[in-house]
Amino acid sequence: MCTVAVFAIGFGGWTLWEWWDRRHTVDAACAGLVPADEVLALSGGGGEVAADEEIRPTDPLPQRCSFRSEEAAEKAGRKGKRLFFSAQVATEPTGARSEPADDSFQDALNPSNPYVAIPVVHQPIGGGVPGYAGDSGVVVRLPCPGVEHRGEEILGIRASAALQTGAFRENGQLTQADRDRLADIAVATANNLGEEIGCPDRLPEPPDGIPALNTEPIDPDDAEGTCAWYGEAGLHTGPADSSGWLPDRVLESRADELVWRERCLLNVSGEARSAARKRHLEDPAYRRFHESDGGRRSWWLSAESFFGDAADHVSTDPVDDERAAIPGRGGFDDGANAWWATSVCDGQPAVHVLTAAYPYAEAVGRHLEPVFRAYVEDVAERRGCTDAVLPSKEDYREGR
Repeated sequence: MCTVAVFAIGFGGWTLWEWWDRRHTVDAACAGLVPADEVLALSGGGGEVAADEEIRPTDPLPQRCSFRSEEAAEKAGRKGKRLFFSAQVATEPTGARSEPADDSFQDALNPSNPYVAIPVVHQPIGGGVPGYAGDSGVVVRLPCPGVEHRGEEILGIRASAALQTGAFRENGQLTQADRDRLADIAVATANNLGEEIGCPDRLPEPPDGIPALNTEPIDPDDAEGTCAWYGEAGLHTGPADSSGWLPDRVLESRADELVWRERCLLNVSGEARSAARKRHLEDPAYRRFHESDGGRRSWWLSAESFFGDAADHVSTDPVDDERAAIPGRGGFDDGANAWWATSVCDGQPAVHVLTAAYPYAEAVGRHLEPVFRAYVEDVAERRGCTDAVLPSKEDYREGR
């Protein structure tokens, strides 16, 4: 019995030391900003953990800390350690470039597309927390106006928490437990940094049960979130000349005025495409489009808006940085098949972008002026935006 007791005490001491060591690894690498216990409770946080990147308090932001773990490697059938988690902190203005979620050559709704695991229409966290959940992590924002950091006035703090391996996801998405825990981590990280640099406010605790991303398009008449405007406008049952060209399905998220980025994804179903083919077979625009498309790609549109710091530099082209939406203007980027508009929301800039799939854009462009106008008007009404400037009617002419 004495031998067993000594062994138990020794084993318990070893386990306690191992836990303390793993916790210390997270605290040290993340400068005490990220809640270590929550990180280690994530899927992939088991076994030995090692820092991959570290936050250095004396260096400028943005910075991030990341970790490799034995559990993540084992799940992937490998030895050693594999990257499983990262957290990032930044201050606004970030100076970062914002881009629409998909460029016009990616088929966002084609399940066989190796570059798009699931269509990403971010879900707001809700509960009064400015932020959203994606397919791998959570990003939140803590407003912090008038506070100086490293000698410069800032507007806010952004903090993100992400699982860096898909091995622990279900059907391409985070589990409910991981999604909620990542939200807790991101909020705690933002609040910890806010306390350190003197922000007057703190974010509330995020709610439990943050929804997964929607993956199945629905009828526009059933939309209640970021795509509700499309069904309300009745554009999917419009006049005969546009019938079949415009989307009859939408993919949305909940609408939340606290997020700085929102999206509505729209597409034309296979049944509607077949009907359009019969209806417009003699239309020269359709024949040109069909020769380019060959029936292989889905027909989709993406309506997306950026607010505040995220709207400072919106580039519609992922390659050419000069193709940017300029405040106070609207226009068309033929290199990205994207129409863009600008407005002012709560005294800050906002940019709205409508992107079309290629080569679908070449056929549908002449029908998109009322679509984009309805979208911008809806966003402006929901978020109190003014001074909206849209593309000219010339930007929607045939062939665009």
